[in-house]
Amino acid sequence: MRLDLDNLPSEPALLRHLVRDMAAVVEHWDGEIERLKSIIRQLQRSQFGRGSEWVDPDPLALASSPAIIFFADGRRPKPSGTSACHSSLSSSLFSCL
Repeated sequence: MRLDLDNLPSEPALLRHLVRDMAAVVEHWDGEIERLKSIIRQLQRSQFGRGSEWVDPDPLALASSPAIIFFADGRRPKPSGTSACHSSLSSSLFSCL
């Protein structure tokens, strides 16, 4: 609602009521602005904060650990034999290339 500043009421009671209504609207929007700022800070922390720069200290841990594989029916696949390269993966990843 737009307020016609050229036609304000001259009665003090109406002016007080108008000011109270305006103060309530301002208070509401101040609270909304603070809520949105809080959401923005939280999103910025999650995207740009220390946690977003987390790096796994051992990126080859999955490659060097034995994998446990199961079929959908619960059976395990039969081993097809492992080469010397496959068994020594944790010691030297690139020695067999």
